[in-house]
Amino acid sequence: MNKRLSRGASPIAVAAALSVAMLIAALGSELGERMRTKPVPETPTPSEAREYVPIADADKDGIADWQEELLGETASSTGTSSPSAPTDPVENFGGAVMQSLVSGYLSLKEHNQYTPERGELLAERLATQIKAPVIFVPHTESELTLVVDTGEAQLLRYRSDMRAALAPMVDLSAEPEFSLYARYIATNDTAWLDQLSETAARYRTAESAVLKVEVPMSAKDVHLRAVNALGKYTETLERLVRFANDPIASLALLRTYNEDEREFLLAFDALAKFYVANIKGN
Repeated sequence: MNKRLSRGASPIAVAAALSVAMLIAALGSELGERMRTKPVPETPTPSEAREYVPIADADKDGIADWQEELLGETASSTGTSSPSAPTDPVENFGGAVMQSLVSGYLSLKEHNQYTPERGELLAERLATQIKAPVIFVPHTESELTLVVDTGEAQLLRYRSDMRAALAPMVDLSAEPEFSLYARYIATNDTAWLDQLSETAARYRTAESAVLKVEVPMSAKDVHLRAVNALGKYTETLERLVRFANDPIASLALLRTYNEDEREFLLAFDALAKFYVANIKGN
């Protein structure tokens, strides 16, 4: 978390625009190659999501060891709720988009209307329609330790506990997450993804700590909003790292990034306003 509330066009917007251009170019190139070399298959093979940043996963269940640690699980446990590793819907976006692109191409060819310009326009329209589905499961009131309000001393304790819980993610000298990802897009240097992954790990640690804080009843709603905004935003960062090698999935995630970041900032602003309204002297 850093000072980024006031800014003009953010690097993430530049990254998003660049990703759209990259996607259109990739789709146009793919379509052109299919036209030149072989018949279009009826069912394209979905693209595989690959990780740029090596993340330890001892039991190979698709959940990083550090995440299982925060969830209270062990790296050697395969879990009992599901026999298979969790999947992310954006993992199949490549195949779905290519299916749409090929269908559009075949339709244009069938009516003798295909031109390279129309092929590019088709790719551009597809790019504007891609958005990653939400997979974050919100925390509920039942996960909080709620206590009856007993006065300002308790609120001061709550604020102090929250500051300690959030300490792992507070670094005013750190580069903003949107800037780290934009630098990766511009340079293709995965060292920027390493930094983004490290930031997401710190945010997960903070999320876990915030859930353990004793929450006065008067702070219940603002607290729950903050921890959910933090969790959802962190998940978006993790997905951006995981699918950095997939331009279609990356574009879909960038379309959710701005709204997740906005809610993240607004939720913690609301928490700060709660302190101002309820604690004298602040």
